[in-house]
Amino acid sequence: MNYIVSGNGTMTIVVDNQSYTIGYDHPNYLAIKECVNNNDAENIVTLMDIPASIEDYAEGKVTVVNGVLRYEDEEIHNTLTERIMSMMRDGFSFEPMVKFLANVLENHSNRAVQELYTFLENKNLPITEDGCFLAYKAVTHDYKDKWTKQIDNSIGETVGMQRRKVNDDCGIGCADGLHCGAIEYVEGYSNCRGDEHDDKIVIVKVNPKDVVSVPTDSQCQKVRTCEYQVIADYEGPLNNLVHKSEDGEEWTQDEFAHFMNGLMGSEDGEEYEEK
Repeated sequence: MNYIVSGNGTMTIVVDNQSYTIGYDHPNYLAIKECVNNNDAENIVTLMDIPASIEDYAEGKVTVVNGVLRYEDEEIHNTLTERIMSMMRDGFSFEPMVKFLANVLENHSNRAVQELYTFLENKNLPITEDGCFLAYKAVTHDYKDKWTKQIDNSIGETVGMQRRKVNDDCGIGCADGLHCGAIEYVEGYSNCRGDEHDDKIVIVKVNPKDVVSVPTDSQCQKVRTCEYQVIADYEGPLNNLVHKSEDGEEWTQDEFAHFMNGLMGSEDGEEYEEK
């Protein structure tokens, strides 16, 4: 093995008469540098070959084989898959994102999928260990929806309606469907007077496959879905509530930010709910 390092850190390495150029932006740059310093030619080629440095993985209909991510045997290339592969290379906990991708690809509306990416990137809402996301919702003091006052939103309840009855036009704000969103959106229509009749703010869990549209009237701060599960009362910021697996292992804020910052590149609510 022979090598030379330029002034900007770029390494040119020759192994078995094959030349490789490694820039500082290579995901395995530091590991390759260590191999160079230790004259470890055996492992350096594998590190330079990005697909080979990603272990094979399978989760439901999603597989990663030879560095290629597939869904039901179809090769998938988008910003989300690129972020997942980057997390795998960098040693982050990527399993929630694979499950999230699998759920997203179960959504039959391509427009809903694209709108959902924008919504999540805009508000950085937490992803759960089973590939869903958490959002907020304002309900009455006795946990009924604010529009009809008839739908039970008590903790533990699953609220649903037929998908075909949910309005899928993101250009229409007040329309049929189940609504939830970012905390800023919820604060815009909740009523808190300081008495026993104050609205409750609850945390709901939404499967990406059930999202129908992301209305543009609230600056992409809410979603219209056909189902959600009420999981808890909101008692403060969710800054640290990102991912917690069944064994209690947390998906850290840094890991979450690492994913969200690469999704698609890098505020007021309204007085209605279900209709």
